[in-house]
Amino acid sequence: MKLGYCYLCGSKKSHLVHKGTRGGHTTIDVLQCDDCGLVRLSETLADAEAFYRASGMRDQLVETPAQTRIGTRADDERRFRRTEAMIEGMRVLDFGCGDGGYLVRAKTIARQVVGVELEDAMREALCAEGFDVRASIDGLGRFDVITLFHVIEHLENPLAYLSLFAEHLQPGGRLVIETPNAEDALLSLYGCGAFADFTYWHCHIYLYATETLKLLAKKAGWQVESFRQVQRYPLANHLQWLAKGKPGGHKAWDFLRDAELDARYGSLLAELGIADTLFTVWKRPEA
Repeated sequence: MKLGYCYLCGSKKSHLVHKGTRGGHTTIDVLQCDDCGLVRLSETLADAEAFYRASGMRDQLVETPAQTRIGTRADDERRFRRTEAMIEGMRVLDFGCGDGGYLVRAKTIARQVVGVELEDAMREALCAEGFDVRASIDGLGRFDVITLFHVIEHLENPLAYLSLFAEHLQPGGRLVIETPNAEDALLSLYGCGAFADFTYWHCHIYLYATETLKLLAKKAGWQVESFRQVQRYPLANHLQWLAKGKPGGHKAWDFLRDAELDARYGSLLAELGIADTLFTVWKRPEA
């Protein structure tokens, strides 16, 4: 489907950010709104739901969820630590739960934890592990907290989903959102072309920056309770992107890793507003 205007501000004025997207989609370009700055695709896949259901993001599910969780351990632990105070004793929904890494941790303190996952193979595998994972939010009732970790950038109609989430939250309930930063340092500071080719992907319909994500909350009527930037990938990762034009530097160049250096580099990028990830907590709109 063609995305002819900016859904945040209604503007039809935009400029080209990147020609084509990862995945070989040469007709899908990346645009930026001239008025509010939202980064979006020029069009979306016609069969997006079928693509996600059939593990299109992963090519194929070659590992069990427990095996894939090894690679997501640091992110899962960080997300849990950031949210544990608000989910203790609560009913929690992880929307787009992926390999279930957050579910594993949340179930240790929450009253009830449910996942929603569109990908058939992953959902079935998680259910086989004993998790309560559904294909849809429909009929699940109300929760105290709903989490979306790297999900909102995939949603073609975010405003409709935000209304749906509000309906499935208790009064005073919270929505936790983590999403890539459109002003990532590799794009906005270093101008790394190889990273642009990689990160501009046909699965990421919208990429938000601090101001556009806050604008989305305002437009949908949500109260922003907290907002911060997080640097998920360390300096070694950035150095390999800049030197070799390839991902995975945090693994291949692990000898350059230093906890104090990585923490300082990440906090500096966050202070500058160009860390790779946005993390925000919103409070449910009043009825």
